[in-house]
Amino acid sequence: MRHISLEILKERKTNILSAVIHHYIKTGKPVGSTVLIDKYNVSLSPAAIRSVMAELEEEGFLTHPHTSAGRIPTDKGYRSYVDNLLKLQSFAIEEEERIKKDYEQKHKEIESLLSETSRILSGLSQYAGFVMAPQMQYDKIRNIELVQISNSELLIVLLTQSGVIKHKKIESSLCQGEIAKLKNFLNEKLRGISVAQANKRIVSEIKEFKQQEEDILKAAEKISDVFYNIQDDIYIDGTSNVVAVPDFNDFEPVKSLIKFNEDKEKFIEVISKDFSDNGINVKIGSENALAELKDLSVITTVYKNGDRAVGVLGIIGPKRMEYNKMMSLVSRVSEMLNNFFKDKDK
Repeated sequence: MRHISLEILKERKTNILSAVIHHYIKTGKPVGSTVLIDKYNVSLSPAAIRSVMAELEEEGFLTHPHTSAGRIPTDKGYRSYVDNLLKLQSFAIEEEERIKKDYEQKHKEIESLLSETSRILSGLSQYAGFVMAPQMQYDKIRNIELVQISNSELLIVLLTQSGVIKHKKIESSLCQGEIAKLKNFLNEKLRGISVAQANKRIVSEIKEFKQQEEDILKAAEKISDVFYNIQDDIYIDGTSNVVAVPDFNDFEPVKSLIKFNEDKEKFIEVISKDFSDNGINVKIGSENALAELKDLSVITTVYKNGDRAVGVLGIIGPKRMEYNKMMSLVSRVSEMLNNFFKDKDK
């Protein structure tokens, strides 16, 4: 009896698992041994293939619907498939040109760019695309403007080095001279430091103001509160694309996406956990922290301003997706955002 090495057995399992997942991604139908022989040239007997598939099922990589003898991948199976992708497929030239063309038409303001980026991710993936804006607490301050809009209101306009513009009104009855003095003070003390540092810096530095300038001090304290309460943003597009995916027998995954689009704080909290990860991050089904995402896969990566990661972007779709193509899309769009910030600072 011919002895088969462990390496060959492992390779057979890997190849059969990859073929099953590839075919299931394409068709959405359980996969049997005949399909693997006819479509993927697996050079084993039907009995040998069934034996390997049974082992993969025992190990948790495959499962089968009770009405079918064919197998479908589990979350663990998808994870193995993703981990064994040696390299991401390159995008077809026409798809890459579409992305470049979209970026050539981008707006100058970063919010418009990020909103457009979520639409690009959604349009090319046909799933839901999202981009988390540069995290404000790490973003550095480029300039602060103070604009008197009424006798009792002052508009604070914050411009960061990433190009994000935030504005908020506070109650203040300062005169023009006092506003100019406060603006100079803020820019002198805060320009070039992060928003998180700015909140602490104002608290310590406003003590320099003399007591007779109590109104200016009160306004500065309110501006400190503005920095403390700045919220991160996220742009989500294409949630309706998931409605068309035939994988879902109920509306729960779609309702979860709609909920995230309406109440983004919970989603931002979850996505922020990927902020420190390098490369492509893939969470499949039950690997997601939120129960609402148990029927979906989320692919994310960070984008950078120079060497510093400032935000997260990605795709949400069904577990039965073309992972290599979606991972390549997320990676390519991230590179283009990186280039945007690099060119912007020149």
